[in-house]
Amino acid sequence: MFESTMQKNVTKFVKITLFTFVIITLFLISCKKDDSTSSTPSTSSTTTSTTCGNTNNLTNIPTAYVTALTKYTTVNNTYTVNVCTEDSDGDGSADYMVVESTNRPKHKSYYWQATNTLYEDFDFATNLYKYAATKTAAGYTGTPASAGPNKILEQSITMKMPISPSEATTKSTTAMSTIGLALNGVSFFNESASPPDVITDELFTFDQCSGHPEKNGVYHYHVDPICLIRDLGGSVTDNSTTASGTTYSWIEDNNTNGGLLLGFLLDGFPVYGPVGDNHTDYSGASTSSIDSYNGHSHSTTEFQSVTYHYHVKTANLGGTNNKVFWITNAKYYGTPGSVTVR
Repeated sequence: MFESTMQKNVTKFVKITLFTFVIITLFLISCKKDDSTSSTPSTSSTTTSTTCGNTNNLTNIPTAYVTALTKYTTVNNTYTVNVCTEDSDGDGSADYMVVESTNRPKHKSYYWQATNTLYEDFDFATNLYKYAATKTAAGYTGTPASAGPNKILEQSITMKMPISPSEATTKSTTAMSTIGLALNGVSFFNESASPPDVITDELFTFDQCSGHPEKNGVYHYHVDPICLIRDLGGSVTDNSTTASGTTYSWIEDNNTNGGLLLGFLLDGFPVYGPVGDNHTDYSGASTSSIDSYNGHSHSTTEFQSVTYHYHVKTANLGGTNNKVFWITNAKYYGTPGSVTVR
């Protein structure tokens, strides 16, 4: 009787022990599985959810665009930018020129995480002097500061431009998000700010490279990307001023970079540097005036046949009736393709 009871207790103990062991084992396996699936998709989803698949294929890029679009693949040697085409209707002919980017510049910025080697501190009071003309024109009375807690975060941006860009009969309004990509893969934004913010006030949140990130970490340029201009070999000037014993230093365009390719907008038309004095075309001839879309047509180094293109300008240099001359004046010249930001 006593042995039978002991045997039953031992059997019960063994069963409980085995059951507990199985539960713990299954839990550990589940945790391991969760760990692997959480780390893998960041790689696989990037590969499978992008049009270019993390590779470059310029085979079907129109001949006139090859030289310009190839620059996307070479300018940013820190964070990859890819170029390819898409046949969206399956008829065997490409419909879109595609540029894909993680939207991270290779230049320094206050908005990088402090642990990033590209992080660089910045005194935002510098912008009072860098954008002095706009400060006066816009009546800015605030205190320059960063764009809150916003930091540069990795994105997955796919920009699709028409394979044959042309002027749109009905012009489309640009969105308050990515309207194009600079050659380093960074987003171009338009001339607007989300209400109740005032776009001219945002100048005073720009970092040393004339950019800043929005709340989702999409770093972008509204005006001339001065560090990109410098990195592309454009001409910049060193400026400084001393106020109350503190010296503020910055770089800005010197008005000779109108022929420097900086990127493209969604409609497939290129964006060139700020137009200064005596702007000329590829042959050295004088050019027509800038239109209401911040562009005009003439030959360039990359497009030696006449092509329409935009010119980004500094915030201190305005066009007709514009206190600030942005990348576009609210509308695209051509018919925009599409952009996705993931």
